[in-house]
Amino acid sequence: MTNEAPSTGPNRVGPGRPRLNRDAWIAGALALLAERGVNAVKVEPLARRLGVTKGSFYWHFKDRPALLAAILARWEERQTDLLIRIADHPGASPAERLRMLLEMTVGGFADREFRNAEIAIRNWSRNDPDARMAVRAVDARRSVYIENFFIALGFTEAAARTRAGLFQGLLLGEALLVRDETGEDRTARVGRSLNLLVGRHRGDG
Repeated sequence: MTNEAPSTGPNRVGPGRPRLNRDAWIAGALALLAERGVNAVKVEPLARRLGVTKGSFYWHFKDRPALLAAILARWEERQTDLLIRIADHPGASPAERLRMLLEMTVGGFADREFRNAEIAIRNWSRNDPDARMAVRAVDARRSVYIENFFIALGFTEAAARTRAGLFQGLLLGEALLVRDETGEDRTARVGRSLNLLVGRHRGDG
């Protein structure tokens, strides 16, 4: 009888070890990034955290820079997907779309890990050109969507551009603030901030 050779593919694992695909590595790296910053995202500590060997990592990534590039790509993808889903939300008014964006990024419905990852990526971008390019791309995309929401509310282009900048600042500021409040209170508070932006005279700059 011929003995079958053991599998050596990416899903080959030892007894009791989980099988990790590429997405699992990226998700684990994003979680580590959110908790401890980019300098903590290294192959060996990440493998220990995920309960696998370093060999599993190299089935999916050439090296650490390849993983970091995948993190940035995943972050851009998630941000873009969020914007598209909000813009295409059936029946939602422009003001409701702005409110959804606030609630899903920094309000009570925001994913804490995702919010912390954004802070970590922005810190990372201060010293890394690839991260800086990703942040610029996301910010430019957000600005277009947000400005269009304000134009749809009846603001002039100049006023919409000003409010889009203030809205972006609100998103970033809220991501950084640490407050002792419930998710419900946070949602209500950022909602009041939005009311200030959409409730002024339409011709204001």
